[in-house]
Amino acid sequence: MRISKFVKIGFLMVFSITALVWGLSYLKGHDFFKPVNYYYARYPKIDGLQESSYVTVNGFRVGTVKKIEFAEDKSGDLIVTFMIDNDFRIPANSAAHIVSSDIMGTRAVKLLYSDSPVYFSPGDTIPGEIEGDLKEQVSLQVLPLKKKAEELLSTIDSAITVLTVIFNEDARKNLSESFENINRTINNLENTSKVINELMVEEKSNISKLISNMEGITGNLKNNSERFDNVIRNLSILSDTLASLPFTPVVTDMSKAVNSLQVILSKISSDQSTAGLLFNDDELYYNITGLTANLERLMTDIRSNPKRYLHFSALDMGRNVYVNASPSQKAENLNLTFRVHLVSTTTQIPAEAPVFAGLGKIEESITNGSFAYFAGNTNDYLDIERTLTRAQRNFPDAYIQPYRDGKEIKLEKALRLLNK
Repeated sequence: MRISKFVKIGFLMVFSITALVWGLSYLKGHDFFKPVNYYYARYPKIDGLQESSYVTVNGFRVGTVKKIEFAEDKSGDLIVTFMIDNDFRIPANSAAHIVSSDIMGTRAVKLLYSDSPVYFSPGDTIPGEIEGDLKEQVSLQVLPLKKKAEELLSTIDSAITVLTVIFNEDARKNLSESFENINRTINNLENTSKVINELMVEEKSNISKLISNMEGITGNLKNNSERFDNVIRNLSILSDTLASLPFTPVVTDMSKAVNSLQVILSKISSDQSTAGLLFNDDELYYNITGLTANLERLMTDIRSNPKRYLHFSALDMGRNVYVNASPSQKAENLNLTFRVHLVSTTTQIPAEAPVFAGLGKIEESITNGSFAYFAGNTNDYLDIERTLTRAQRNFPDAYIQPYRDGKEIKLEKALRLLNK
């Protein structure tokens, strides 16, 4: 029996479509030919976790995230469904942590094992927890340095103010007059020394008599040494009495405190100690200022061009567009506007809800029973980026939606128009 070419083409198309569906499912982490079990976890927020994210144990992948949806009790919590290999069992009292899997903050689920001999059954809910992201960790590290930098800047500002007051025109004039007075004083001392020399020559005989009288006085003192010994003995008894009084420890402690304070002040004035470097090293101030500026530029570029730092794709669907930190302001001439898409939900959220605080005017759009919420409506791309940064505090999945002549377009197209 001869098979027609149309039947062959039909078989080829069915095989191709089947292979394509299987390949796409495999890329998403689901293999039709491998049995899996489903588990669930509940989180108040997921901080960027997406479907097809990895589920790992000790760094080894054991499953993927199948689905993410809101809880039916309208509490705002999210239910995450995991696909775990059929031959893998999870002990009871284990926890599912949402963690950062790389430096870019990509989220994954990490299973923390317990030593329980009892295991979860397929369909059970695993306790969920969230680990702090890279931004929070960086903020915790940079905050003490920022406080020290602010204190250093305040001290430097005070020092500059003092120097400005000292070296103004009136102060320079006063210094010049002071040096002139010092010169006149030195001249007067020289004249005085000349007069003293002349006086010594003229009064030489009288000085000799004065020395003779001094010798007589010292002789009398020698003859009355016993009386002086009695006076010294009485003074010694008096000093012993004073030493026994209670205020002696106070005086000793005050003396030690003054000595310690002098040591501390000498270290601060020197550039050989840590405190001295903080007050006297200008290079530290400039390094801190440069570090803050570079960190701000890096975070802005990471948000604008994430694929410049991490890119993975099985199919290359076109060239990537990278955005500079300050695109040209041509959006108004191109009839381009930008809005931030916050969230889409089947439950209506009041525009005055606390979750929208600080985002300005909130716009609501209803499509097929689904409520979409937007913030910002501007031609300024930098302004909409700042709005996106604020929005992602409460809405990690928020993104920028561009429009041209009132119609939605892709962000890559809008950015190419801005960069022409």
